[in-house]
Amino acid sequence: MAQRTVALCDGKYIGIESIYTAVNGHQINIPDKLKELRSKSQNNELFCPCGCGANLILVAGDKNLREQHFRIKDAYAFQDCHMVTEGKTSVDSKIVLKCWLDDNLHAEDLESRVPISAVTDSSRKYEFSFISRNARIALNYCHDRVNLSDEKLSILEENSNGIHIIHVVDFLNGGSDGQYPEWLMKVQNRQGYCLLLDIEESDYEKANLRAVFYEKDIDGLWQEISFSDAALRDFRILPDGSITIHETNLIDLLESAKRHFLEGIETEKKRREDAEKQRAERIKQQQLEAERWREEQKKRQEEAEKRRAEESERRKLEEEKRAEEERRRDEDFKRSLEERLNQQETQVRDAYGNRWIKCEFCGKIAKDSEFSSYGGAIGVHLNLGTCKECSAHNPAAKPSYRSAEIAPKRAYDLTICPECGSKLIEKNGRNGRFIGCSGYPRCRYTRTIR
Repeated sequence: MAQRTVALCDGKYIGIESIYTAVNGHQINIPDKLKELRSKSQNNELFCPCGCGANLILVAGDKNLREQHFRIKDAYAFQDCHMVTEGKTSVDSKIVLKCWLDDNLHAEDLESRVPISAVTDSSRKYEFSFISRNARIALNYCHDRVNLSDEKLSILEENSNGIHIIHVVDFLNGGSDGQYPEWLMKVQNRQGYCLLLDIEESDYEKANLRAVFYEKDIDGLWQEISFSDAALRDFRILPDGSITIHETNLIDLLESAKRHFLEGIETEKKRREDAEKQRAERIKQQQLEAERWREEQKKRQEEAEKRRAEESERRKLEEEKRAEEERRRDEDFKRSLEERLNQQETQVRDAYGNRWIKCEFCGKIAKDSEFSSYGGAIGVHLNLGTCKECSAHNPAAKPSYRSAEIAPKRAYDLTICPECGSKLIEKNGRNGRFIGCSGYPRCRYTRTIR
């Protein structure tokens, strides 16, 4: 916290900033003011503003003094005082603002910390940070934005008696995080923009001022837009209270910056609309491509199903044709079967290699698997045999035993297959020459050549 920075003299508040001024942009102490305040402190005319009645002494001199301030006299050191000290940044800001106003207005009547009651007959306790009745310009400085109440700003305006008010706020209150800047909008709604002051100690020559306004972007987030940022001494105050920078009015810069910002929003809006159209077109194109793909897949599937159906129909027809051929072959075979069985020179086999036999006793015609015995390779009974039913139940089928002389042995022919009765022929194989059945593969009888 700063030292005591305000004194009460002749019913008026005198801030420590009153001893400073600026000449051609350079900050200096005012010798006459220092001399005046020292004289008043020596004459016990400077009092503590809290109302405790203690006399104050001005502690000021060379600019390099650590801190200019008012000090309570030793005689009152132990007196109960309720003076609220002011923050150093606030005091330093008022010093550079005093220099800026002197540098611009050259007004002999510039006062600081002036209560409203000194301007009008209002009893409210708000005050102007600075005011010049002759120049008809006042300045309201706020170090902490929480002090920017609608009530204070409205009362200052209502009781200014036509005096133009410049509102300045410490730069730490600026910045944007997308939230509505409630406090600074109170200033913007009255002034059109906000002035953010940035200082280095109490050095007027190093102070900086930034003009900004707040506006919602295309997404509805609040943005801080800076449209002028320069040394405080480069900003000039015109007689009507308007402010210029390098001979350009801030209001003109503000309007230009707003137009540029709004144009940027419109440009971004159009860009997004175009991007959305392109995205919608891409989605539409993707949907069309997907639909075409589905149609192609459906067409391929239908064609595949058609081919499968045609292939199935072809196989079905072929099967039916083969079945019909087999049926006809079987019918032809069965029609000629009995006739073929009557000859006893060759075995009777169907297209599948099955051997057919006719029972000598009951006349049954069937495959050899249903016979208990049947003719050998050659002889008068080659295609005749005894079926299993006759063998089991027909007495006539029972074998009669006679002497060997009565049943002479049949001669064995080496050129006839003993298993199927087909002709035997000489063949070549992996292991050399051999005798094999001409009925191969139905009959696999073989014999080595010795």
